[in-house]
Amino acid sequence: MKRYEPHCPSPTCTGGSKSKLCHIRKKPNWLPPEVRTPKREGETVYRCTYCGLVWFQERSKRPGLDAKPVGYYDDLQHPWEFVSIKGKYKIREQNTGRYWYKVGSRRRAMHPPQKGGVD
Repeated sequence: MKRYEPHCPSPTCTGGSKSKLCHIRKKPNWLPPEVRTPKREGETVYRCTYCGLVWFQERSKRPGLDAKPVGYYDDLQHPWEFVSIKGKYKIREQNTGRYWYKVGSRRRAMHPPQKGGVD
């Protein structure tokens, strides 16, 4: 049975495991105000310390699931600098609620009995 393991939603990140995801609790001064304003009331900010990806997501969801990436902070090409993502950014399929809904619906499918049969 598959279970969601929190990890970085970036398709290029190879080391963003659960221990590398950082929940940003207060208003970070390194996040520009124009990026911070679209954040809704029930959302929180996360950052992958391995690749530097920053994203918003609902507080009730597990880290990385249904993420809305906004940019990179302190990555290899731009140390101590925030670089926003322009355009539409793709996240891993395993980090979408749609993927886990499909996995869950397969699990509940009715199967014929393994042994025996109809009398």
